[in-house]
Amino acid sequence: MVAAVGEEVDHVEDVSMNTKTVTFKVADMHCPSCPRLIQLDLQELPGVVAASADLNTKLVVVEFDPVSVSISELVSSIKDSGYVAELLQV
Repeated sequence: MVAAVGEEVDHVEDVSMNTKTVTFKVADMHCPSCPRLIQLDLQELPGVVAASADLNTKLVVVEFDPVSVSISELVSSIKDSGYVAELLQV
């Protein structure tokens, strides 16, 4: 995004950060609202770049900046949403 001179910028993305991707198994997702709720809650965390959840596979994949947010915070967010997360892959 390019801002005009004097224009206020409300979001700046740092493309130089070193992100990691983790995959969780969330076996207790049971309806179409479950993945959406998990995604929204994860995306509210500072440092989460992207989050996707799939009801069919019961998998949640999160791309994040490990300097800003930890894996345990990701797990806590999923737990706070009402689900159990099992770390599968870092």
